[in-house]
Amino acid sequence: MCNRCRKLRPLGTACPCRAAAPRKHKSKNTRVKGKYDAQWRKVRAQAIALNPFCLNCGSTEDLTGDHIRPLDQGGSNTLDNVQVLCRSCNSSREQAIRKARRAPQ
Repeated sequence: MCNRCRKLRPLGTACPCRAAAPRKHKSKNTRVKGKYDAQWRKVRAQAIALNPFCLNCGSTEDLTGDHIRPLDQGGSNTLDNVQVLCRSCNSSREQAIRKARRAPQ
């Protein structure tokens, strides 16, 4: 059964609805659509190993890697473009960025 159109298909055959719709994100080396690739996971783990604390609040719990310059603005998955933040500081930073993008200029 196709998950998209919910029609039964013989095993091993591709559903026509999959070929018609283009992918939203062109992701490479990913297992799950919309997730970061293996290179990002490796760089994030290296950054957390080098700085095992949040750069904003100093917390050592629930650490994440955050792009200093986002990929959609020309950033890269390199160690010098990654900062370590706790999950709450990371989400508050993301909300501030989104709010600044929506503000009229």
